[in-house]
Amino acid sequence: MTEISDTKIVTDNLIQPFQMAEAGVRGRIVRVGDVLDDILARHNYPDRVAQLLGEGLVLAAMLGGALKFDGIFTVQTKGDGAISMIAADMSTPGDLRGYAAFDADKLDAAEASTSTDIVSRFLGKGYIAFTIDAKGNEQRYQGIVELEGTNLAECMESYFTRSEQIETRLKVAVEKVDGKWRAGGLMIQRLPETGKLESDVEAAEEGWRNAEALVQTVTDEELTDTRLRSSELLYRIFHEDGVWLYDIHELADNCSCSEARVLNTLKSFSTENLEEMCEDGVIGVDCQFCSARYELTVSDVEAANEDPS
Repeated sequence: MTEISDTKIVTDNLIQPFQMAEAGVRGRIVRVGDVLDDILARHNYPDRVAQLLGEGLVLAAMLGGALKFDGIFTVQTKGDGAISMIAADMSTPGDLRGYAAFDADKLDAAEASTSTDIVSRFLGKGYIAFTIDAKGNEQRYQGIVELEGTNLAECMESYFTRSEQIETRLKVAVEKVDGKWRAGGLMIQRLPETGKLESDVEAAEEGWRNAEALVQTVTDEELTDTRLRSSELLYRIFHEDGVWLYDIHELADNCSCSEARVLNTLKSFSTENLEEMCEDGVIGVDCQFCSARYELTVSDVEAANEDPS
């Protein structure tokens, strides 16, 4: 743990955990550059779709950065609007991937609207789900809330308020800088207060309100600035209260798909069903996240079934 100095010189594509020294507030800051641009450019999404998927990826990183075990944190929306689905996940220690589904005609109509409520305008009515999958554990944890708020960050705040009862504030920015997508996010949470005197509780309340006010001063430009390091931004925001920085988590553009996983899925189908999937003797499987394509034959699947390993 250090005080306003990065433990490793990484200036981009990172999660920086921190804690305000005296205020009982913890948080994380996320900065994503070429990793985000590579993910979004791969699908050639319209700007609005790319921007909202970018928000989902930042949120996945901010929450996934809290995992203390090997696993995957997923943010997924499903609605009846122009963008019917956003799926973004982070696999520990920091592998990001994401994709979105949208209707081009509905998107054009939504763009013509003057509503400032981005969620209802583009995603419509539906829900946002936050899922934790621990590797080696069949059980999963999932929280779901309705799509309510002017942006995805507000939806997540609502989830914490209603379900986790943890006061949380989030700020996310996604924009093009010099023609390339960049994003940044800032999250603070109020630490639980146990066994404190009344005067300490009052001080903690004041510290939280102060932290909330300081977060509101952060601009989108600061969150996406290519020259402003995370430690410098945190110092700019919280220097009067003091900030402790913890080890960063690096972020990467890595998909978890593989031929082995595709084979494992296909092994559950009968030979008759596999033959129905074939086109010119080949079963083609496309990964929606990274656009990788796997081409296998029925013989490949049958051989995998016979392999005892």
